[in-house]
Amino acid sequence: MTDIFRQLWADLGVNPWPALALVISTTVLFWFFTGVTYWLGPRLRLRVSPASLALMTVIGAITARAILGQTPTLVGGLIALTILFFWEWVLRHSSRWFTRGRRRHREAWVVMADGVANPAILDKLAITEVNLWVRLRRAGVTRLADVHLAIIEADGSLTVVRAGQVLDEELMTGVSAE
Repeated sequence: MTDIFRQLWADLGVNPWPALALVISTTVLFWFFTGVTYWLGPRLRLRVSPASLALMTVIGAITARAILGQTPTLVGGLIALTILFFWEWVLRHSSRWFTRGRRRHREAWVVMADGVANPAILDKLAITEVNLWVRLRRAGVTRLADVHLAIIEADGSLTVVRAGQVLDEELMTGVSAE
């Protein structure tokens, strides 16, 4: 009977050293991809191409294999998921902890004013003019002259203020034009 339990544990469980390696690899890969995603930031809001979808699928498979090792187990998967959810929770709450009592970092940027794109800010955000035109078309803009302001928000989305619209000054809080 003990042989059955040993085999069951070998198929479903994980020993202490591999569990530690699982925690370390999950943590390293989570922070690596969080950094890459932050760096790519606004570019991720574009429509996903078949090549991008294929790339992300392969990256996900390689990452899962790297995290779970040669022989994935149920307990190993549960440990990896727990670590991923833990770091996501830490990241979600860290912005509140680090900005308490301080002025928040400006993350929204004016990329176009009065129909003219700002190449310096587009470069800073790693967005091409062509990508901006795509976003403007998706927002229903048919003429550049109709755009008073185009703002890339902190989450990468585009806000368009049309020419002739009145914008309260408070709504520009946290938006940088420099």
